[in-house]
Amino acid sequence: MSDSELTFTGERLHADDALFGVDLLRHRAAYREAIRIARTSKARDILEMGSGTGYGTIELARALHRVVAIDRVAPRDHGRGSQARFLRADLEAMPIRNESFDLVVSFQVIEHLSDPRAYYLDALARPLREDGMALVTTPNRSNSDGENPFHVHEYDADELRRLLETRFESVEILGVSARGEALRFHEERLRRIRRIVRIDPFGLRRRIPRALVEWLFARFAVHVRRGIAAEDGPPEVRLEDFPIEEAHPGSLDLFAVCRRPARSART
Repeated sequence: MSDSELTFTGERLHADDALFGVDLLRHRAAYREAIRIARTSKARDILEMGSGTGYGTIELARALHRVVAIDRVAPRDHGRGSQARFLRADLEAMPIRNESFDLVVSFQVIEHLSDPRAYYLDALARPLREDGMALVTTPNRSNSDGENPFHVHEYDADELRRLLETRFESVEILGVSARGEALRFHEERLRRIRRIVRIDPFGLRRRIPRALVEWLFARFAVHVRRGIAAEDGPPEVRLEDFPIEEAHPGSLDLFAVCRRPARSART
C-alpha cells in the first residue's frame, strides 16, 4: 500500500476516501440533522468549530443562509469552492465576536481535547446569541473500539451531559444509531478490531512511540475495511441507515443539543 493510497490517518476523514464511505455517511447523518434543526429554529448564522477538510461544511453551506467554519488546517480544494467562509485559526483564539451566531456546530472534536474546560466549552457558548444552540457529536464510549490514538478522551452520555451543562442551561443527549447493513458493518468492524487487539494482550501498543501507534492504527483501519469488502462485498448503506434518536448504549455517536448558553459563558 503506497502513501498516496492511504489518505486516512484517524484524525480526519476525507470525502474522497471511498473505503471509508460508511464512516462518512455516519457523520453526514449528523450534518443532515444539523440542517434540519437549523431550518426548524430559523437559524441564519451558523458557525462550525473544527471543520476539518470541509466536507460537512459544504453540506451546511448548500442548505443554510450563512456558514463560517474554523479549523487549524485549511479545507481541501472542493471546500474552498463552496459558499462557506473558512477561517484558519485555533479554537482557543477564534476571531469571532460574542453573540453573533444562532447555531454552533462542532462534530467529532471534543474527544481530541485533553481538557475541554480550558477553552473549548467557552468557545461553544460565547459566539451564541441568547436563544442560540450548539450541536456537539462525539463517539459513544459505550460502543467504541477505543483504539483511535487521536481520541484523548471518549465520553458516555451522562459524562457528556454533565460537562456541557457547565455552559448551557439545557442539554439533550441524542444518539446516531445504525440499522440494517450499517449495523452489520459496525459489528463486523468491531469484531475484527478486537481479534487484532487480542494479539497484544499486555497492551504494549500503549507504550510504543506515538508516531508508530498512529501509523499502525491507520494501516489496520484500512486493513479491516478492505477485509470486510473482500469477504462480504462493499456494504450498501444509506443515510437513512443512521437515524438520530434517543441515546442508548448501542449508539455509535452521541449527539448533544445544547440550548440557552449560560450568561457567564457569553461575557
